[in-house]
Amino acid sequence: MGVSLAWIGVQAMAAKDVQAALGLVETGASGGFYDFPIAGVALSNGYYLLTAKPCEHAICSERVLSELSSKASVVACSIEEHVMFMSAALWCGGKEVWSVQHRGGDYGDTDLVVKGVLPENFEEVRAGCFAAQEAGGDSIGVDYVADIPLLLAKSMVGYKHDETNTEIDENFQALRQEPTGLLASATRPKWKFW
Repeated sequence: MGVSLAWIGVQAMAAKDVQAALGLVETGASGGFYDFPIAGVALSNGYYLLTAKPCEHAICSERVLSELSSKASVVACSIEEHVMFMSAALWCGGKEVWSVQHRGGDYGDTDLVVKGVLPENFEEVRAGCFAAQEAGGDSIGVDYVADIPLLLAKSMVGYKHDETNTEIDENFQALRQEPTGLLASATRPKWKFW
């Protein structure tokens, strides 16, 4: 069974401010990111990381990303391992700066949709993943190209859901959504295609 997850990294904005804007409150429970429907943790690099299940969670909706990014830079990532859909985007000043999607499924292992002003390391990451795919990924059933969005997001936030990170692995705080804030009125992301 694969992971279905959405996460955002909000730069230089206090956890309580992000929670208040979204309409989230801490429950007092802590653990791994996948232990809770919504969870958050402050990273030592100045990002506040929020994870939510499933991958089409409203946390990655245009409304939420636009509003949050009007106050701070936001990296958004969506992961649906069941169909190998992966996406990452950077939002600043209320607008999407760039996005990279691997749609997986019927689109094939080498599918990649890019928009905007891509980060400087995009070509290096893309070349490495495509080289790994061509060197045998297809023959062993591995989709290296799907990692491109995840690696770009990691290069900014320092987080990748399928890697061990002893700083944060069991330190996520469980969050509960309240009937106020951006999440209460947000809709699912526009990319949902199934």
